[in-house]
Amino acid sequence: MKDFLKDVLKIDVDQPSTKKGIALLGAGVALAVGHPELLTATVTDAGVSYGGLIGTAVPVVLGVWETLRNEFK
Repeated sequence: MKDFLKDVLKIDVDQPSTKKGIALLGAGVALAVGHPELLTATVTDAGVSYGGLIGTAVPVVLGVWETLRNEFK
């Protein structure tokens, strides 16, 4: 997926500014559709702090996936 974004769409997700931009866009969309509790993002010098339901659930789901993905092969 990372290669697709970089080669086809010319989006480098390894850049900190790209991560911050995606987080802020997601928070803006959640706010615009009337559900600010779904995703919140705070940008500081230390990086992006995620909150809300999606900001909490996504790291948990990714952690479970990374832990179990090779266990069923």
